[in-house]
Amino acid sequence: MRESGNQRLIITHAVLTGLTPLIPIPILDDLARSYFQRRLVRQLAESYRRALSEQDVRVLADDANGGCFGCVGGAFLLPFKLIFRKLFFFLEWKRAADTVSRTYHQGYLLEYALREGGFPDQHATADVRAAIDAVLREVGTGPVERAVRLTFSQSKSALSSAARLLRRSLQGLSRKPDEEQVAQAAKAVEEERVIEGVTRGVQCAASPFI
Repeated sequence: MRESGNQRLIITHAVLTGLTPLIPIPILDDLARSYFQRRLVRQLAESYRRALSEQDVRVLADDANGGCFGCVGGAFLLPFKLIFRKLFFFLEWKRAADTVSRTYHQGYLLEYALREGGFPDQHATADVRAAIDAVLREVGTGPVERAVRLTFSQSKSALSSAARLLRRSLQGLSRKPDEEQVAQAAKAVEEERVIEGVTRGVQCAASPFI
């Protein structure tokens, strides 16, 4: 059934997106996060036979504070980010869990909008994104977020392995990688299936709330 298939699709992409804070390489982590977020939007839209332009995909997928391929804004902060991540890497685990939870909720709400015909015309994309953000601000992601943190605390070895594999793949890219190059790098993690257990764990832990 389409809904159960998309449930797995959403959780898998949420976990993949959650790996990106564990990549201690600023800019590359943002590139990977944007790729997984945008691919989730495209695949959800395709499952409902909904055509979205690239601009629509970015509006629905990208973080409000950025998330564009090839952006170099904030490069002067890179040394500070690197030092911060080395000193406070344990905080990145919390950010990873937060990223999974938020990505999952965004995917869930986007699928609901697609299923209920929330795109009546080509100008509705920004309205749908605004509605998703408003729901997340008002309701929050608490219960699922706690379930994700529990799973992450039990799966650090697998997540660390997946993050290292993704990092090694990304390090081989050119200085200005495009989305296709990032997709090839991300493929290594998916082909190794190192996150399958984590994905199942998140799905089981979060099932009472979703």
